Amino acid sequence: MLGAVVYVLRAENSAPLPLINGRLMHAAFFKILNEYSPALCSFVHNEQNLKPFTVSFLESAEDIALVEERRQVRRGEKFFWRVTGLNKEILQAALSVSVGEKIQAGGLILRVEKIICDGNIRIDSGVMSIEDFIFGVKHAPPVKEICFDFVSPVSFRIDEFDAPYPRPELIFASLADKWTQSEMPAAVDKKIIRELAAQIRLTQWSGECKKFYFGRDRGTLAFSGQFLYDLEAVSNNLKKVFLLLAKFGEFSGVGRLTGQGFGQTRVSWRTI
Repeated sequence: MLGAVVYVLRAENSAPLPLINGRLMHAAFFKILNEYSPALCSFVHNEQNLKPFTVSFLESAEDIALVEERRQVRRGEKFFWRVTGLNKEILQAALSVSVGEKIQAGGLILRVEKIICDGNIRIDSGVMSIEDFIFGVKHAPPVKEICFDFVSPVSFRIDEFDAPYPRPELIFASLADKWTQSEMPAAVDKKIIRELAAQIRLTQWSGECKKFYFGRDRGTLAFSGQFLYDLEAVSNNLKKVFLLLAKFGEFSGVGRLTGQGFGQTRVSWRTI
């Protein structure tokens, strides 16, 4: 099962909030997991290298004044927070939260006003079976272009170095790796996908690359923005494989630190 839950949150107090607040939201979701099932929380935390969820940064419903890379949140301000799950248990935990509950992000206390899990209400939410997900992509017309909208920073590691490069072989190899580690039903070979993705061309882009700090002295080089990839050079069957992985990226995220807000992705495409 795959899915995404969007929480509508209201600030209960005034407090500073880092722009890159994924570590706080990572901790907040583990608190949700622990309250739902301490055993599940312990297993995900200690036993699974790839976490079967992603969390977004807090998304403000309005502009907030910035002070040295921090937002000064006022009491009563509204936020959206998106959590994805790559299996049934994680999604059940995410949906176990009740309206009125409090979620803490550092010194900021947020009350849950609404929980959205319906694509008709918000397109980036909803739940589906893996079988339905694969069926939908399998019966889609062959794609000509895929556009990745990286709504939060994306970074890869090559050896010991940050690799903030929107190269298709890095993007699709990352997605193939997440697909395999998440034990999805269709086999996808990361090495082969990386080699085949080298045929894909980046034709247009709009974005930026810089160092994003998630601690006082810790950060990573990463990129964000919209990137358009031309799949004309690959076969129609491969086009569907790449579309499958791209759409999976909306749930799995792309690159590193997806459990801490990085790599949040929206995908669109144009058919032949």
